[in-house]
Parts: sequence; structure tokens; C-alpha cells
Amino acid sequence: MPKSNYVVYLCLIYNRVMDKIMNKILVALAMVMTGLGTLSSCADSYSISGTSLQSVFESRTAYLEYHRGEKLVRLDSCEIVHGKFSMSGSLDSVMCVVLNMGGAELPVVLEKGDITVSVQNAIMKVAGTPLNDRLYVFLTSRDSLTMQLAELPKKEAELILSGMDYDAVSIEMADEEVEIRSALDKLETNFIVENFDNVLGVTWFLELCNTAYAHYRYPTTTPQIDEIYGRAPDSFRNNPAVKDYMESVK
Repeated sequence: MPKSNYVVYLCLIYNRVMDKIMNKILVALAMVMTGLGTLSSCADSYSISGTSLQSVFESRTAYLEYHRGEKLVRLDSCEIVHGKFSMSGSLDSVMCVVLNMGGAELPVVLEKGDITVSVQNAIMKVAGTPLNDRLYVFLTSRDSLTMQLAELPKKEAELILSGMDYDAVSIEMADEEVEIRSALDKLETNFIVENFDNVLGVTWFLELCNTAYAHYRYPTTTPQIDEIYGRAPDSFRNNPAVKDYMESVK
């Protein structure tokens, strides 16, 4: 999966916040990251083992980190040696964090079990535990759709250069864009709805909220956000981060 498609994902939404309202939400989101999901006993533990075929990462330090408000918190670290690295530790609750390999950042759900990380050229994947498997199935599908959107201008130019009528091509590309964006909205909506009860649902919902905020420069919703919120159970609506954002909209 191309690195550029990860930048907007889970856990990194903090970096784009622009005013006090969003900072308040981010503090609440830190609570989500550290406390949402099925709580585990202190006896639970996580284990991460990774491999990289890219020499650029050799001898670099890999970090597990997340943001608490504006503060960067590092949970664990290790050196990448001969293309391999590993981390392990105790786990009090399910968390959404970022694996930072010095330029490459991968979202990781820190949960009980053996988590595997694979970095091969442009393909970066986390697997091995239920929520990570679920997350990367979603991200793979989302990347496919976003790449289709990115290819539309090139496709339009090629069709025009081949001799097709400009207006006909514009109409065709507009229809394709609507179709792809509709599929993308449906994918994201279903992902959040199916994960109302865990950290994935809340985190991606807040990503949609942050995207709307960044676009309009003030807290607002979209039809997609309204639909998801309307279908959400009280446990989801009462999450501190979700509640703060939706109240700020009013």
C-alpha cells in the first residue's frame, strides 16, 4: 500500500487540528485511543514482529507512538537489523497507534496476540490479530478506490488525445467520479457501522469529522457523517470524542 495513502489514516488526525475546539476533541480522542474497545487484564500482552525488504530502513529505529493532545507519546521502540525487528509488552486496553519506521508510518491496532508487519517495496501490511486484519482489508479496498480517483485526470487526457469529443469525455469522467466516490462513501460508512463497538469505528468516524472540519474551516457534518451518527448506538454517541465534536457542530 503506498505510503502517501496512509498519512490521513487513524491516529494521525491530530496533526491537522487548527483551533481550540479541535484540540479539545483531540484530548478526548486520546482517551479513546487508550481506553476504547474490550479492556484486557494487565496479564495480556502484545507481540510485534516485522520484516522489511527495503535497505533504506536498515539500522533505523522503529517506534510505536500516538498523540495525547499535542504531545507525542512513544510506547516502544527497537532497531531494524538485517531487515527484521520485534517489540512486545503488556497491554491494559486495545489501542490504535502508529508504527513509525523513520519516514514510513503504518496504523497498528495494539491488541492481544502476535502482530506481524511486512514491508515490501510499496506494499506495507499489518496482520495477525482480528482488528488489524479487519483494518487492512478496509485500507486495501479504500486504496484501490482512491487510486482510481487519482487516475481519472490521466484517463481523461488519454481519451481526448485519442480523438474523442471533449464534452463526451468530460461527462463520462464525471459519471465515473460520482460512481467511485459513492463506492468510497459506502465502504467507509459500512466499515464504521460494522465497528461501532471498537476503536476502529470511532477513530475513522473522527477522521471523517476532521476532514469536514479541515475543508470548511469550522466544525460541521456531511450527509455521510449524519447517516452514520443516526445509525449509531448510544454507546458510540456517548464516546467523549464523538460527543464533543457533535456538540461543537450545534
